[in-house]
Amino acid sequence: MKTSQRLSEFTSFIVMDILEEALSLEAQGHDVVHLEIGEPDFSPPPPVVDAMCRAVVDGHTHYTHSLGLWSLREAISDYYGRVYGVEVSPGRICVTTGTSAAFLMLFGALLDAGQGVGMSDPGYACYPNFVRFVGGRPVALPISVKDGFQLTPERAACTTVEESPIVIISSPANPTGTLTARSTYEWLLARGHTLISDEIYHGLVYDGSRVETALGLSEDVIVVDGFSKRYAMTGCRLGWMVVPESLVRTINRISQNLFISPPTPSQYGGIAALEHGDGHVECMRLEYGQRRRLLIDGLARLGFEVAFEPQGAFYVFAEISRFSDDSYSFCKRMLREAHVAATPGVDFGKHETNRYVRFAYTRGQDCIVKALDRLAHWLNG
Repeated sequence: MKTSQRLSEFTSFIVMDILEEALSLEAQGHDVVHLEIGEPDFSPPPPVVDAMCRAVVDGHTHYTHSLGLWSLREAISDYYGRVYGVEVSPGRICVTTGTSAAFLMLFGALLDAGQGVGMSDPGYACYPNFVRFVGGRPVALPISVKDGFQLTPERAACTTVEESPIVIISSPANPTGTLTARSTYEWLLARGHTLISDEIYHGLVYDGSRVETALGLSEDVIVVDGFSKRYAMTGCRLGWMVVPESLVRTINRISQNLFISPPTPSQYGGIAALEHGDGHVECMRLEYGQRRRLLIDGLARLGFEVAFEPQGAFYVFAEISRFSDDSYSFCKRMLREAHVAATPGVDFGKHETNRYVRFAYTRGQDCIVKALDRLAHWLNG
């Protein structure tokens, strides 16, 4: 059957290819250490579980407003005031079926055919495909370890406002764990770009690093965030975005048609997460910090180059030049021969990504030690 032209450059999500092969190996009886998938191994905070169960028992299983429960939008508004000291009207908050739905609706709302979206390379693997799916054009902005894998004004200057009217920044970033400086946001806004700030990894930062929401810069900034990462609610499929008032009705219409409404029990869980989840998140963050140190030091001992230590999220983007110049083949061999799953750098772009592998510290310290032991035997075998 013939597929649409828009899918001609639509790539697979390689991390899912790796995961699916790892699951096949496990089905054959092999023990695989999973350091590939960016999914927390924690359960959601207990108040979240209680709230979702109670919502089902109480019959809250029907459609809500397409932009989400007003009580959840108020809770998100309160969150911005409490955590960042930024006032955000609940009326500007659009609850979504995960952040993926948010990006799909945003690019569908903002892009005409052929318009460009600037994004760092390496960067989150799905951004280009969201843009392609609605007929837009991804514009790669190359970054490297020399910049601390940070999008800087100098790097962003390789595009223009005409070429990339929209620029998206993820901070902390996937796959590198980079925090982007406030000056880059300010430079892009002053230049006239529409700025989308992906803040899904906020709350997961280390070594005293701090992050601010881009909403403190301008009411024209669009912020995307959600519950999957810091609240360990990946399967609940719940996110949100904060948009300018002029865009709310547009997102409303798109959501009505594409999604009807976000999942209702999850929304009650989201309220509980924001109101009662801070302590649980802090415990997870501290554990992630210990895993981060263990993985960075272990990879360095094995000969991986970790020239830039991640400041946030839960990934280490390690250089493999000592072993290979083909990250895809390296990861395939590592999975099949050492039974350690990690994601090849080529999943995240084209700029020098053959030299890198992303390891996720989303599994416990015992799993990380096991993976490092297996890698030691494999690399020295």
